[in-house]
Amino acid sequence: MSVYYESTVLRAGDEAGDMVEGGVVILYADPIPDALESVSVVHGPAKGPEREIRPGDVFLLGDERVELVAVGERAHENLRTLGHIVVYLNPDEGTSLLPGAVHGKGSVTLPKAGARLALSGGTT
Repeated sequence: MSVYYESTVLRAGDEAGDMVEGGVVILYADPIPDALESVSVVHGPAKGPEREIRPGDVFLLGDERVELVAVGERAHENLRTLGHIVVYLNPDEGTSLLPGAVHGKGSVTLPKAGARLALSGGTT
């Protein structure tokens, strides 16, 4: 699989751990709006995105992997312009897909500063 987006975790907001435990990972590139800082995993993009996000791609957070099963219509644009994406982990069947979100199968823990964040998939 080819990595088409790569970033480094800079910090996590005070409430980000509760969000991750609840199955929601909110990613936002620095600089981040104050209103979202407490619930977000803030990162510094290094590469990409070199192509659109697709179902079947893999979201990597540190050593943990999540397979993406659904991609909202604005997820790629938000990632490209803001470094912002919301990953819903193991949502119940029938859960609505928000335009800026992705649904994934797997689990992650709250990452520490310096952790690698990446998206990978088939051909670019």
